[in-house]
Amino acid sequence: MHLSAFRRVFALAALLLAAVPSHARQRYPAAEPGGFDYYLLSLSIAPSFCALSPANQAKQECQSLTEAEFQQTPLTVHGLWPNRTGVSVNRQPQDCDGPPLGRLPEATQADLQRYMPGGPGLQRYEWRKHGACSGLSPESYFAALASLARKANDTIGVAMREQGMPGRGISGQRLGIADLLSAVAARDAALAPAIVVDCRQARGGGEALVDEIRVVLSKDLQPVPADSVGLGQNSGCPRGAGLVPDVAR
Repeated sequence: MHLSAFRRVFALAALLLAAVPSHARQRYPAAEPGGFDYYLLSLSIAPSFCALSPANQAKQECQSLTEAEFQQTPLTVHGLWPNRTGVSVNRQPQDCDGPPLGRLPEATQADLQRYMPGGPGLQRYEWRKHGACSGLSPESYFAALASLARKANDTIGVAMREQGMPGRGISGQRLGIADLLSAVAARDAALAPAIVVDCRQARGGGEALVDEIRVVLSKDLQPVPADSVGLGQNSGCPRGAGLVPDVAR
């Protein structure tokens, strides 16, 4: 390559790099505890999770799910994930070095039975893949996770109930994102902009299901607007809404 051509290529590369926001160019080691920008709290909607695949339907928490349990706890925890801004999913922090997950305090275990019904297997998986990257101890991480889940059910969960028809609860209903965010904002103005509603379609086809409600949180676990980390509040929900299916039993 001629020197002049090389200089043109180098100049173009420099311009492209300059166009990338500085937070997106920030470098972290691949698996450094505490090396992240924000948390993503991922909350499952149980009837949708169970309806998405036969494998999910076979899980114990789906086999035993009742309408009364869903009404009591509309949102259960999938995970609390340390994330980096401007980084693809496959480059997010995971599998960091950290202490093993031992026995958690009884009060935390009791909370997790309600808010993380996947049981010890899910707890071990989430700690190994995501939790150790937080830089927190297992006790602090899961206590925070349970506290966040409780607050989410007291705000977002209540707002979800309001979207259902009187007497029918919230299952078997279409959930509109704008309506949900408006109802949440009436309770917590800072929380509503932090919410991302994620929809997915079951393998057999049909209407898109509201799979998860996700909340963007700062490193000190306070809600921050989703758009501040490059996320939209509608993730895959056609026409701004999705179905919350009936509980199967």
